[in-house]
Amino acid sequence: MTTTVATLLAAGLVLSGCGATQSGTSGAAADTSQPLRIIADVTPHAVLLEEAEKQGLLGDVKIDVTEISGDIDPNQLVNAGDLDANFFQHVPYLNDWNSKHEGADLVALAPVHVEPLGLYSEKVTLDTVPDGAVIAIPADATNQARALFLIADAGLITLDVKADDEGLDYSQITPETNVTGNPKNISWLKIDRPQLAATLKDPQVTLSIINGNYALEAGLTPASDALKLESADNNPYANVLVVKEALKDDPRVVKVNEALTSPELQKFIEDTFKGSVLPAK
Repeated sequence: MTTTVATLLAAGLVLSGCGATQSGTSGAAADTSQPLRIIADVTPHAVLLEEAEKQGLLGDVKIDVTEISGDIDPNQLVNAGDLDANFFQHVPYLNDWNSKHEGADLVALAPVHVEPLGLYSEKVTLDTVPDGAVIAIPADATNQARALFLIADAGLITLDVKADDEGLDYSQITPETNVTGNPKNISWLKIDRPQLAATLKDPQVTLSIINGNYALEAGLTPASDALKLESADNNPYANVLVVKEALKDDPRVVKVNEALTSPELQKFIEDTFKGSVLPAK
């Protein structure tokens, strides 16, 4: 079953702060006979959950999937107990969120897939980037760091850190503090991730960094349209199913996580998205 955030709003369940009684993690122990309530991005997250259900990989477990829309914070919904799990983020993003919310105890399960971050442009190629170019990058700290590593891999800038540096705090990496070489005199436009695809049409923006799910929703094919695309190998930004600590051993959660990381789902990712979404490695 798939619902929308608007439906939850109408039912008074979103951001109530008091949790839910049907299968939430506040108050009494979760009722494992009830559907697991998951909030997920539309593409590819909700698609993968639907496919897991379609292939019978969930066994007797039922899921109720809510698609993310608007300014809803999926982590807040799960942390408050209004929903049981979310599926939209990578571990550095989750760690940053937990650190900024006192008492938060959200945990990540096994890595499922990578939505490779891409560098896109409708105006230039990597060989024709002009002096004074403007690059639109994600405004949130962890994806901003991720963007800078990709731009450095494309040869446009140099950084004083590397993505695989031990103990690296992604939330502290910014163009202002970590770019040590900028031969094209690039300037930065920080935009919320859902709006980055629209900057491709902005005459003031030369190139845009776009997350894989938003690129797909905008009709782009990352594997062929991106000027530079992330690899899945040892990628710290694999997307994960997230629940509260108290729910991580719930048999429904275990089953859904097993389904999402199964060979059947990994093959579905490869066959369906053809390099635009990659199985985690």
